[in-house]
Amino acid sequence: MKRDFSGRDGDLVPIKGWPTALKFDGQVTYLWWGQDINNEDCAAARAGRLYTFASEADCWATADAKGWAADGDPADHELVVATNLEPAQEWLRGQRMALDPESGLNLWNWATDAAYSTGRPWSDRGGLRDGCYDKLVAANVPWAFGTESYHLRWTPRQLRALREVLSQAVHLLRAATRG
Repeated sequence: MKRDFSGRDGDLVPIKGWPTALKFDGQVTYLWWGQDINNEDCAAARAGRLYTFASEADCWATADAKGWAADGDPADHELVVATNLEPAQEWLRGQRMALDPESGLNLWNWATDAAYSTGRPWSDRGGLRDGCYDKLVAANVPWAFGTESYHLRWTPRQLRALREVLSQAVHLLRAATRG
């Protein structure tokens, strides 16, 4: 699917967006996030890199200065709570015995959005990886699978695939947010 670069200066910009934040690599980074004309989740990006901001206020100020449309009245938006990707990073570093399924799914999804937004390569799907992704979704939203809860159980092959995808996600996010 073709990405939309109709923003000023050739930027990829959500049609309507709002600030969001990621807690990643020991810091909180703010992004302008929404959906593009293809209804794909994206973050504002330019030349293979996401626009990043030190604060929510900086994000709003840049959006206003660049003419990026807000999704609703900015006065009605609640303060942004950062999505914490660090538990997944800790698991990858061996600092946690088990992967936190919420953090793991968020890391995977944010890498997908960053890859789409920046045009960076990202091979997160197919075969074993699809099964891993489905398990993370089931652990986070079990009712979507017709159950009240879902307890993760990984095979050694799935753990290797999961570790590979999430490691790639970390590298992709680092490259997309830090140039």
